[in-house]
Amino acid sequence: MSPLVTAEIVAGALVLLALSVLAFIFIRRRILASGSPLMLCALRSHGANGYRLGLLRIAGDRLEWFTLVGPSLRPKRAWDRVRLELEAPGAAHEVLAGLPDAVEVTCHYGTDRFQLALAPAAYTGIRSWLESAPPGFNVNVA
Repeated sequence: MSPLVTAEIVAGALVLLALSVLAFIFIRRRILASGSPLMLCALRSHGANGYRLGLLRIAGDRLEWFTLVGPSLRPKRAWDRVRLELEAPGAAHEVLAGLPDAVEVTCHYGTDRFQLALAPAAYTGIRSWLESAPPGFNVNVA
């Protein structure tokens, strides 16, 4: 086989691999959304130096955080609505890729403390979801 043919085969394999990765990311995102609100969000655990970019999903009475890239369809972190508390938002101290005008929110979940960085509109959606009555809670109030 000539070097030119070998180079074409390698280039074709690389292009096919890149397209497969992009298709996987697209399909994974569609599966994760599955009718639930899904937004770009960065998470920083208490005491950690930097943020980890991921996807935040409102799933019924839980808030779920997924890594941005990875094979898992299960959330890395999940918080129940009734135990989650958000402080007032402030400007993010770091510029995050994909979130240029992000707001930083300190969250409390029991004794756990962490920060979320998300778009202002996403913060408004999370705040309104958090403050609304949980599903089935006081539904027959007259």
